[in-house]
Amino acid sequence: MTIAPIQGPLTPQVTIPVTPVRPVIPVVRASTPSVEIGAGQIAAQVLAETAQGAAARQGGLAPLMANLVQAAGNQALPTPVRSAAAQVLAQASPASAGVTAGDIAKAFTRSGLFLEAHLAAAPQTSPVGHDMKAGLLVLQQALSAWLAGAPRAPAGRNLAKTPPPPYRAGSTRAQPSATPSLPADATPSAVGQRLMAETKAAMARQELLQIASLPGPSEEAAEAQITRWMFEMPFTTPQGASVAQFEISRDARGAGAQAAAWRVAFSLDIEPLGPIHARISLVGDQAAVNLWAERETALARLRDDQEMLGAALGRANFRAEIAVHSGAPPTAEPHAGQLVDQAS
Repeated sequence: MTIAPIQGPLTPQVTIPVTPVRPVIPVVRASTPSVEIGAGQIAAQVLAETAQGAAARQGGLAPLMANLVQAAGNQALPTPVRSAAAQVLAQASPASAGVTAGDIAKAFTRSGLFLEAHLAAAPQTSPVGHDMKAGLLVLQQALSAWLAGAPRAPAGRNLAKTPPPPYRAGSTRAQPSATPSLPADATPSAVGQRLMAETKAAMARQELLQIASLPGPSEEAAEAQITRWMFEMPFTTPQGASVAQFEISRDARGAGAQAAAWRVAFSLDIEPLGPIHARISLVGDQAAVNLWAERETALARLRDDQEMLGAALGRANFRAEIAVHSGAPPTAEPHAGQLVDQAS
C-alpha cells in the first residue's frame, strides 16, 4: 500500500510506503487454546522493529546541513541534487534574527512529524519546501538517481559525533553547530556518497522522532493520557548549522479540558552561549519556568534577564515562578530493553 507520491522540482516522484495493520488473527494449534493477536499488538511490534533499525542508522541533522551548504554551491553536482539540497537548507531559521513563538509553531508543522497525515488529507498538494521529511526524501531520491551508475568511491572517515537517538519521554538534546566535513579534493561521486549516508541517517532520526510522538502503549493507562510531540528545529549560525530539540506535551490526567497541564522542554546549543535547556509547565494561568545553562557566561546572562522574563509573562497574564540553574537538567534514561548501545 502506498500514499500519494511527493513531487519535487527537477526530480522524479517519491512514493512513501505504508505498512498496513492487519486485523485480529486467530491462531489455533492442536491441543492448545485459541490465541488472538490484536491489531494493536501487531502495530506495536512493527513500531518496535522500525525503531530498532532506525536507532542503529540515525544521525544528526546538523552535519548534513553543514555539508549541504557546501554541496549546494558545487557546480560539479547535478542540478537536481543542488536544488534538493537548497530545499532542505531553506527549512533552517537564521539564529541572528531572533526566534518568536510563530517561528516555533512553523517549525513544528514543518518538522516532518505530520507528513503522512498531510499527504493523506491533501494527496494532490506537494509538501516539498514545506516539510523537512519531504525535503529529505526528495534529496535522497535525487542522490540515488545520480549515484545509480557512478563507481563507488572509498568511504571517507566521518568525524561527526552521532547524537543519542530520541525516544518517547526522553530528555531533549541539542546538536551544536557543525562545519562542512567534505574534503576539499573529494570527487563529486565521493561527495554524493557522503551526502547519501548522512541523508539516510537524518531520515532514520526523523522516523524515531515520529515514533517518539506516537501515543503511549494502551496498557499504560496513565501514559496514554499524555500527548507528546518531539521535533527538531535547525538554525543557521556563523559557526554552522545548529539544531534545537523540542518536546511539547499535554497531560490530561485528572484534569478537565481547561485545566490540562501543558509542558514544553527544549535544548539548544548556539555560540557563544553554549548548551541551554528549558522546562516549562503551564496549568491555567500558573507558569513554572526552569532554565539551565552549562556555561558560566550564559548562566550570568540568564540570571540578569530573569526579571525581564517574569515581567513579560506577567504582561501575558501569567503568574510565573522562574528558576535558573547551573549545569544540565536531570536526564530521563530509557526503560530497560528500550535502547541498547551496541558500541559499548
